Amino acid sequence: MGNIRVCTIYPADPVGTIPGGIDTFIRGILRWAPDDISFSLVGVTTDRAARPPGKWTECDLGRRKFWFYPIIALDDPGGRSILPLSLRFSTALSVRKISRDFDILEFHRIEPSLPYYFSDTPKNAFIHQNMDVLLHKHSDIRWRHLPWLYYKLEDRLLPRMRSVFCVREDAVAAFRKRFPEFAERFRFIPTWMDPDLFHPVSDDRRSELKTRLGKTYGFQTNDVLLVSVGRLDHQKNPLLLLDAFDNVAQVIRDARLVMVGDGVLRDKVLAHLKKRGLKDRVILAGLRSAAEISDLLRVSSVFVLSSAYEGMPMCVLEALGSGLPAAVTDVGEIRRIIRPGVNGEIAETHSPDALAAAILGCIEHHDVFRGKPCLDVALRYTPSEVLKPVYDNYRRLAGSSRT
Repeated sequence: MGNIRVCTIYPADPVGTIPGGIDTFIRGILRWAPDDISFSLVGVTTDRAARPPGKWTECDLGRRKFWFYPIIALDDPGGRSILPLSLRFSTALSVRKISRDFDILEFHRIEPSLPYYFSDTPKNAFIHQNMDVLLHKHSDIRWRHLPWLYYKLEDRLLPRMRSVFCVREDAVAAFRKRFPEFAERFRFIPTWMDPDLFHPVSDDRRSELKTRLGKTYGFQTNDVLLVSVGRLDHQKNPLLLLDAFDNVAQVIRDARLVMVGDGVLRDKVLAHLKKRGLKDRVILAGLRSAAEISDLLRVSSVFVLSSAYEGMPMCVLEALGSGLPAAVTDVGEIRRIIRPGVNGEIAETHSPDALAAAILGCIEHHDVFRGKPCLDVALRYTPSEVLKPVYDNYRRLAGSSRT
């Protein structure tokens, strides 16, 4: 068919460090794309000098190159502005016309598709949540204040999509019920982990790595290391994580927790650490690159997910791909990948006691859970396997638009 030109439109910077699974998701689609598909990305820049707003820049993700057009700059990737980023981004899209032709337009939120409502170019969307989470008490999504308006937007915009991939099966079922005339357009897709980045190392290498990283982050080689990766916001529920860790720390004296990420709850996290007397036992690592995260996963004993809600968290797959068992809350598609008593534990409730019990279970059975039981699951979710239907869908959409 020749080269298929896909334009992804989302406030991401795939060569910057922005917290969030959607940015990792986009980076993977671009990085693992076959040769007959080329990508451009209209997004945001976290480096005005290297990737200036309003200019096409060629960027390299190792396996593949892509063209990047940031329409606005994001100076604080871990923060939150008064105006929602999605609103600023969608407004900039309406004002600034993108002067390139594409075979497919792709969206990871529905709002940026509004300026392209009347475009005849085939559109594909990824929905990364069951949007019923707008009604969740811990929801950080600003549409929670006007959920009825968001659902009205879905009513108008989703029928304009030629295809929609959802990372939660219950979202697929809900959409098919709401849009029966377009039911075949909605499909489930799991997330994945990149085996080039996330894989185990030998015990000797792990020991050397832990010694080196300990000097950087401030932990000891004999510490029982727990690690979490995620934004410091209500969805990720970091205060629940700290309360659970406090319980664990009373049982295991050499337990330490490394929290990778940043966000709007940073000040509350700091205050909670002081209140709980945990400042010397919890390391706030801030934003870190994928390579730095992969090293931390390799030297840790347990990965912890304390989220109030999720789609299918890539960070858990990345931990499993590194051979690391996980203690998690029961959210989203987590039961696809965590097998209690095999490669991790699932907290029975969203409570400090339940999550602490899951963590302690993973520590107690660490030698049994780690390694092969984790990899047996993770290696089922690699980009080459998971993304094949996505690339096939691009070919189908491009073929239909060219005939």
